Amino acid sequence: MKFFLLLLTCITSVCYARIENHAISWITLDFPPYYIYADRDEGEGRDEQVISLLHTQLNKLDYYHHSFPASRAIHELSHSRSGYCMVSLYKTASRQKYITYTKHHSTVGLSPGLALRKETIQKLELDVRQPVSLVNLMLKHDLTLGIAQSRSYGEKLDKLIERLPRDQVVIRPGWDTLQSLTNMLVKKRVDLVLGYPSEHYYLSKRLGADNLTQIALIGVPLIAKGYIGCTNNDLGKKAVALFDQTLVNLVKTEEYKRIMLKWLPAHLKSKLNRHLINETAQLNNEVHIGEDRN
Repeated sequence: MKFFLLLLTCITSVCYARIENHAISWITLDFPPYYIYADRDEGEGRDEQVISLLHTQLNKLDYYHHSFPASRAIHELSHSRSGYCMVSLYKTASRQKYITYTKHHSTVGLSPGLALRKETIQKLELDVRQPVSLVNLMLKHDLTLGIAQSRSYGEKLDKLIERLPRDQVVIRPGWDTLQSLTNMLVKKRVDLVLGYPSEHYYLSKRLGADNLTQIALIGVPLIAKGYIGCTNNDLGKKAVALFDQTLVNLVKTEEYKRIMLKWLPAHLKSKLNRHLINETAQLNNEVHIGEDRN
């Protein structure tokens, strides 16, 4: 075990030495509640707080933020000559050609669901406590869905979206994508908006939209995990290796858990908190097993 710890320290030192002359360039988006640019909660976004927390463990490593519209972020990450990183991405087969990912997740949250008007729930006689089929709901009732441009919602959901009629899907680019879609939902220009519970919760509070609610989707796992992705070049691979070493312990801290739970309504916090508690116990158990073997 001592040898393993010494080897890990050496590996970490080598990683630092190899990238110490470079700063990590993080791509950020104006996308509450992950990054919050300009209101009373500025700087309290989930992903920007994860970046800050990560660098408290990597205090020798400088870093900068580069803000892009959501529609450009993945392109810049994939094709930059100098290289960028993003803190919370889905792994997809198409992206892995251009992006190198951490093995360990950097964020964890509840999976995407639908925001819709309460009158739609009543009109279609839906039960918000029961998940629905996205495809069946849209095709049966001829509803329109709003989604963010160039965003992945996970491979399963992405494939479902590809099956939908193009004239029933509104794709929104820009800096404030989800807020624009939510405004369209309030104004009845779309019927459904795909996003995460934390996003819907934040925006409904910000916009004072008390006529909106959320419903879960059938066939979607309860938990969605995001990974750090960096441009697939030599520097990106070295940065990812360093991040992986740090994330193992970072995700077990109380501060990390606080950040993950911050932007959820009370009745959903308990669901995610149970997962975080179980995950910490599992990670600690794996460490004890490793110690016993040594």
